[in-house]
Amino acid sequence: MKILITGSAGMIGSCLIKDLLENGFTIVGIDRRRSDFEHENFKQVVIDLVDKNALDELFNKEKVDRCIHLAALAHFAGENDLSFERFKFVNVTCAENVFEACAKHAVPVLFISTVDAIGMVKGLITPDTALNPISNYGKSKAMAEGRLKEICKKWNIYRFSPVYTKSQKRDIEKRYYLKYPNWAYKIGSGGHFEVLEMSGAVKAMVEWVSKEVDNTIHIIKDADLLDINTLISREKAEGRAKYVLRFPRWMVLCGYYCIKAVFGKSNKTYLVFKALWPFRTA
Repeated sequence: MKILITGSAGMIGSCLIKDLLENGFTIVGIDRRRSDFEHENFKQVVIDLVDKNALDELFNKEKVDRCIHLAALAHFAGENDLSFERFKFVNVTCAENVFEACAKHAVPVLFISTVDAIGMVKGLITPDTALNPISNYGKSKAMAEGRLKEICKKWNIYRFSPVYTKSQKRDIEKRYYLKYPNWAYKIGSGGHFEVLEMSGAVKAMVEWVSKEVDNTIHIIKDADLLDINTLISREKAEGRAKYVLRFPRWMVLCGYYCIKAVFGKSNKTYLVFKALWPFRTA
């Protein structure tokens, strides 16, 4: 099988490519930049996803069997424009172009979304939970999920929990660092969070390639919860987290309701909300 991967030069894409190649697949990788990775069964194509004609030509030429759409604006590092319009352009408009190409060429697509599309929801969460996204990232991903369902006949959606590796923890550090690497924090006696180690994310995508595409949504997470106390202890043992601030839960609750009274359901309140009521999925 020949698999098309968008965002192939990114952190997740580069790991996925290696595993797919090890499993005998041929890969066509799309990105705006070229990576240093080379393999006889891996073809890199530098394309801006806004270019519909280039995408159509690529699908005509490569005859791919499946598509995994990873490309997205997710992290703020190096980004000057964090407006909703910018998130919508990258995560919705460009995604629509990919979905339309997949639909035209009858290519099943796996869309990598995020639990941030769920937003401010308490209690046990399932793939059928009504979406209430708050952040620009979550809103744009939720919109893209809707467009995928409208455009494509064969699809799956994987909502990833925050992804991390042993060396790259930016998606989970906000849950225990006020300022990396010295100032850590915990609320009450410490919390437990759903996260996703890179190998689990890659495993799920590799397995999808050989599965039946059934138009369903799945939340992808580690089997075990991230324990803040255990993690901070490990950070200390490695010479980081020199100072640990402990905030009583009642104090953070009061702060949350005060912030919510001023800003409503905003990104500011969402960050505190997630710390107080972290996701628990079935």
